[in-house]
Amino acid sequence: MNLDKVRPEHHFLDLSDYARPLARRLTHALAPTPVMPVHVTLAYTLVGLAAAALYAQGTTLASALAGLLLLVKSLLDAVDGSLARARQRPSRVGRFLDSLLDFALNAAVYLAIAWPWARTTGSPQPLALALAALLSATWQGSAFNYYSVAYRLRVGGESTSRLDESGEDGMPWDDPRALRLLLALYALVYGWQDRLMAALDRWVTPGQPPGAYTDRRFLTAVTAMGLGTQLAIIALCSWIGRPLWALYAFVGPFNVYFVGLMAYRYTRYRQA
Repeated sequence: MNLDKVRPEHHFLDLSDYARPLARRLTHALAPTPVMPVHVTLAYTLVGLAAAALYAQGTTLASALAGLLLLVKSLLDAVDGSLARARQRPSRVGRFLDSLLDFALNAAVYLAIAWPWARTTGSPQPLALALAALLSATWQGSAFNYYSVAYRLRVGGESTSRLDESGEDGMPWDDPRALRLLLALYALVYGWQDRLMAALDRWVTPGQPPGAYTDRRFLTAVTAMGLGTQLAIIALCSWIGRPLWALYAFVGPFNVYFVGLMAYRYTRYRQA
């Protein structure tokens, strides 16, 4: 039963994938049941919305509980794809639905974190911070996705995600109408980021030199910008009563971190 996106010999330390061991156990438990991957996707959507509702209350206890729910969401987010792979039915429809729901839930959570501050102060600044954090975190997640997908394609891993997501070809069991709709929505939310990330990478690593996409230390560094890591940071900040700190972290330190990673690639591969 293949649950992972790459074969064991191609594994690397993924900081954002901390839920994977438990996700494997849950996948093995669900595989013989009637539960479908889309049911798991629906479950984590409800969990994410519940977390947003708790954040909107603005209390320390509610925020702590919301942080816990975000980790549950991270776990379930790892299960839906694993369950599809376990049944040998990976889906492009599921891939796009997963990404779009991640964005929608992030938007709900970030705005909910900022809402109590905005309500108390009457200032638009907290909501502006939430939008800036959403844009920053989404961009950082796109960079993580770009290098993760590039690595998987080079080592013969899962191919439901691609560097160029403009094609409408799906799996034989994918609904073509659903695929076209989700692809159009994906292009609206993520398409420009994917194109910009590809252009930036071509500039910092012209000619795609050997090793540029299989550097496991770099890949591990990139995973610090993955969605799982982002949710863990929000949870940690929530547990100390400072969920807003996570939004500041995505706007400030993590954007600086991204620039540092690109500088590393430029120095190592462009000027080599």
